[in-house]
Amino acid sequence: MRVLFVTWDGPTTRYLESLFLPIFARLRAAGVEVHVVQFGWGEERHVHAVAAAAERIGIRYHFRPVRKHGGPLGIAATLLTGTLWITRYVRRVGIDVVMPRSIIPAAMTLAARAIGTRARLVYDADGLMADERIDFGGWCATDTRYRVLRRVERAAVRSADLVLVRTRRAAAILAERAAPDDRIRVSLVANGRDPSVYRPSSEPERTRVREAIGVGATAPLLVYAGSLGPQYHPDRMLAFFAEVHRRRPDARLLVLSSMPLDPRWMPCAGAARDAVCHRAVEPGAVATYLGAADLGVAFRMPSLSQQAVAPIKVGEYLLCGLPVVATTGVGDLDACIDASVGRLLPALDDDDLRLAGEWFVERVLPDRDAYRDRCRRAGVTLFGLSHTVRQYLDALDVAVNGAHHSGVLAVANRAPRARGAGPVRAREPAGRAQHG
Repeated sequence: MRVLFVTWDGPTTRYLESLFLPIFARLRAAGVEVHVVQFGWGEERHVHAVAAAAERIGIRYHFRPVRKHGGPLGIAATLLTGTLWITRYVRRVGIDVVMPRSIIPAAMTLAARAIGTRARLVYDADGLMADERIDFGGWCATDTRYRVLRRVERAAVRSADLVLVRTRRAAAILAERAAPDDRIRVSLVANGRDPSVYRPSSEPERTRVREAIGVGATAPLLVYAGSLGPQYHPDRMLAFFAEVHRRRPDARLLVLSSMPLDPRWMPCAGAARDAVCHRAVEPGAVATYLGAADLGVAFRMPSLSQQAVAPIKVGEYLLCGLPVVATTGVGDLDACIDASVGRLLPALDDDDLRLAGEWFVERVLPDRDAYRDRCRRAGVTLFGLSHTVRQYLDALDVAVNGAHHSGVLAVANRAPRARGAGPVRAREPAGRAQHG
């Protein structure tokens, strides 16, 4: 089986290299030949790094530059040339399945199908891109750009032989947006990581990493890995660390991000600001730092779009034996994070942060070894790479051969809304504190 994965990524996105290529390497070993075309822009060194990583594991990788100059006309030109490229490539190579990730790649894939490619379509929704623009990008529901993206999303869902989602809530939302008589097939796939890479550190490894960042062997080490946009509540993360630091003055916070910490957030850390360490590291080095820590922080602003995401960092934390402190109402975290492996905060107000800091210092640290073992087991079960690869293989079997697997859901649409009703958007639960 030959699969063409189509993605559209900005200069700060490293998901292809860090998340998808390891999955594709395992699929290749199972007889699925994955080809990748990435539409993007940014520094050439990042493109070369991805190309080299793909070559090492035998993945055919193609980079297509996005024409950012020229505004909408430049983007339109990229979409047109991209559609033609996909069409020719599918025919020339004999691609069986095209797997566009998110809405813009789906638009090019749908256009290529209209031209006459016969490959199956597996639409990797991977979140609700259009709604993220409303939640965090300043768009509104009446924006023409939003309506166009929603139309493409709906067409992709209705046309796909199978839709991939990261959460059950995403499946329900996409089904609701389909036509009243549609019955879409959806497969839930995890953001799997390699347990041999993401694992608790040995004592010598732990000591070496901590010495490199100036943290004592017995000091509590909290870690955050990922972007630092306002939707991740960096100010409340620093306020939470201040609560921990007040109880344990030797505690340290390690922030692993290519984005800088905004000085305007630092007052939230109070007296703990000098105990915050920032590192910008390559994706391959993240696991080394996580394995030496004691707690992973994964705050996120609950919203409609965030019901469809599965934070990659949560799986990484658990696999590395880290308890997780996170936010309720994000993806499926409410179902997979319980008291044995972490703490979910219904709000990020001062009381919640104080109680979470108390929980970490008084409950987790004295029982650190037991938490490490439980988190590791949960991580392997929920986010292990083998589990994810099996989900992809089952999904492809369904799309190509019409097979039946328990992990594939046939989701019927709900009753249609009244004519003229606007897009459904989630409301914040009553009393939820908003920060950032």
